[in-house]
Amino acid sequence: MSQSFPVAGRKIYMHAVVLVPPVSGLLDAADFPDIDDADWGGIGKWQTMGNLGGDQATITSSYLNEEYDDVQMGTKNPGVMSNTFGVVPADAGQIALYAAAGDKALRAFLVEFPDAPTGASAHGTIRLFAAYVKEPVEQGGEANTMGMMTVELVKFKNTVRVAAAATGGPVGGA
Repeated sequence: MSQSFPVAGRKIYMHAVVLVPPVSGLLDAADFPDIDDADWGGIGKWQTMGNLGGDQATITSSYLNEEYDDVQMGTKNPGVMSNTFGVVPADAGQIALYAAAGDKALRAFLVEFPDAPTGASAHGTIRLFAAYVKEPVEQGGEANTMGMMTVELVKFKNTVRVAAAATGGPVGGA
């Protein structure tokens, strides 16, 4: 049985180049920039990670002469990933989020888990997805709290899973 890891230690990155999705079909790892590409920029002070999964509609049909409804699975919706960050005006990743907000262009995102094996070019388990960036919403708080912002990422199609590996990394080439 494989080991599970806490959410703490995960990192989120956005790629600097607009993602051009495939004409049809689901996304796969080849649709994204290489994980060691230097244009993956980390986003700082990530406090709350939203859902990576989506949803699927349920079709329910009721009939007068039957005791149970007929239930079928409908279309899928990749969902919206709502993330919270501590506001850091000079953070390059947060600046990039603001720049991407509302431009109606798909962006490539990468979430790396803290389970990288030993190796000079290792990377942890990865989730790749494409999303539109909604306008960040900054919220206040009490006197002894940090300024926070919520950024919703409207996902496009599926999330791609990449296993941790001793080669092929590190993320962003760092």
